[in-house]
Amino acid sequence: MRLRGAVPAACLVAILLPGCNPEYANPFPVGGAAKPPPAGAALVFTSGAWSSTPGAGRELYSIGADGSNATRLTFCNSSTEACDTETASLDPEGKKVAMTRARANVDGVSLVYNDLTRGVEADLAPATAIVNGIDWSVSGTVLAYGGRGEGGLEDLFRADTNGANGANLTATPTIRERKPRIDFGTSVVTYERIESGGKAEVYIFVTGTQQARVSPAGPGGALLAGTPYLVGSDADPCFSPDTGSLAFRRLTGIDASGLGTWDIVTARNDGTGSETLATGALYRGAPDWGPGGIVYPEVDVNAGTASLVLIQPDGSGREVLYTQGSRFALSSPRWLRQVAQ
Repeated sequence: MRLRGAVPAACLVAILLPGCNPEYANPFPVGGAAKPPPAGAALVFTSGAWSSTPGAGRELYSIGADGSNATRLTFCNSSTEACDTETASLDPEGKKVAMTRARANVDGVSLVYNDLTRGVEADLAPATAIVNGIDWSVSGTVLAYGGRGEGGLEDLFRADTNGANGANLTATPTIRERKPRIDFGTSVVTYERIESGGKAEVYIFVTGTQQARVSPAGPGGALLAGTPYLVGSDADPCFSPDTGSLAFRRLTGIDASGLGTWDIVTARNDGTGSETLATGALYRGAPDWGPGGIVYPEVDVNAGTASLVLIQPDGSGREVLYTQGSRFALSSPRWLRQVAQ
């Protein structure tokens, strides 16, 4: 399978080469410049727990594989600026990051590059692009992201890591393509695809004219308010380290919290072998699959907790790596690439 789309086949490598206290003491330092993950860090994630005020914008953090040494890496929010980072992807060396960024009083979501060692930052795509997902290839050469495209709906895009040579890979005016993730071989992309009036389904991008559906959506159909997802939708897919399978989440119901209830599901790339690994009436966020297992956010509003949970690919060995209050946003854990190799 190969990713070509709007770019010549010869450019393939360039394209993709809580019973608990709901409030917790803030473990993160305030102020200072951006910095790379410290030695021993294995995961990054975004969180609003830097603030004592629920609802604050998320910043980027790292933790060890055992959940230790939570460290704040970015400092966009200040007394004069408010921002929110939903998701981020680091380069293979763990020193640079591409991330989504929403800013107060600015409509939309931009794609931001930050050299964490120097604290130098620049927009690679403007807020009008309304970026909805980002992935930095293991090869270190290309970024894949979702954003506003043909017909005002989301398409898949690629760009060099400096933002140059951007290309719309899908350009479909009636279909929403969102949240791409690149395989470890830098050759194909998985993403969520939503036809008009339909549920989100997991697909693999092969070429601009060939996409393969991994798994049909689940049962149900009510809309989760404030999202593009109908109950039964499959969202936020990511590859296994061997690229032979995918993990994603499935919307199973709508609850009073407004977050919805979600399962964590895996399937082989051809759609066979689907298994539900985590289920029940809780919110579960976008997963990531690395050598240590599958990690995802889990929110228990009744208990007042938001946690990063780690399970093995067969659903066993559940571990809670990190916990904060549920009124503070927690999202998008990613294994660091050097750990994932």
